[in-house]
Amino acid sequence: MAESEIFVLVMSVAVAALGMMIHGASGLHPLYFRGNPAPGVARASILLAMAWIWYVLLFHADPSVTAVYVFFYLVMGYAVVKMFGQTVPLLFGLRFRVDLVERRNVPAGVLLGAFILATGLIFGGSLWGDADPVGDDEGGWWIPLSFFLLGWGCLVVAFWLFLRRERGRFLRRVKQERSMDDARAGALFLAAAAVTLTDAVSGDFWGWQHGLTTFGVLAGLLLTQEFFRSRIQGTGGGGGVALAGGGARGGVGMDGVGAGRPGGLRRMEGAVYAALALGAWGLNRFLDLALRAG
Repeated sequence: MAESEIFVLVMSVAVAALGMMIHGASGLHPLYFRGNPAPGVARASILLAMAWIWYVLLFHADPSVTAVYVFFYLVMGYAVVKMFGQTVPLLFGLRFRVDLVERRNVPAGVLLGAFILATGLIFGGSLWGDADPVGDDEGGWWIPLSFFLLGWGCLVVAFWLFLRRERGRFLRRVKQERSMDDARAGALFLAAAAVTLTDAVSGDFWGWQHGLTTFGVLAGLLLTQEFFRSRIQGTGGGGGVALAGGGARGGVGMDGVGAGRPGGLRRMEGAVYAALALGAWGLNRFLDLALRAG
């Protein structure tokens, strides 16, 4: 290994350790975890993300990624998942120890788990394919990391726009009212965006058609959200039931927080997100065949 690679490996270990310290909950009483699936959702997302990265490294990475370099990218991947996937959501207000462990909030766990898994998918996608498909040059660690940062940056911007355009306070509904419909819709949005971005950063580089498809699908996801949001405004609100604490399910609470779309519309919205991601995946497979045939 080169000196720069050893330095990156040491930094990856340090970043991973920092992420474990930030989200450490081992000092809490076991009762916090008994009958509480929320932390398990986040931890399962980390395991799935690492399993995906390992699968890509074993079967689809550049031929130069063997032996110690598999370990190298696994450590880097774990650091990315812990810091970019689990720690950055603190900026959005999603906290593993407080919301998932202490408050036992399963919807918050679903949303955080989706962001963690989305981050791992994109990093794994950045490792997929040859660094130089038409030559003999070997890639370096900066190539997949650069593609990951591009893809993950698009994910963050898309999710930020999603939160900005939500009627009412989306995260407050998830964290305080524990709205599973809202959390599920947000998770499906993240999953659809991640699948599309993973496809964009993965594989051999043949041209920009995949990138144009990606931005088209991300625009479609946001337009879908806007469409369903306008449906609620057109009917004058959610028609929900006010709760004693001032919250509401599917309507407007007494404290003026506002609420999201009724459960039926939320599920339909999530189905459209999934359909867009599936359609983009199929279109990219067609483009792969067309470009290789050309």
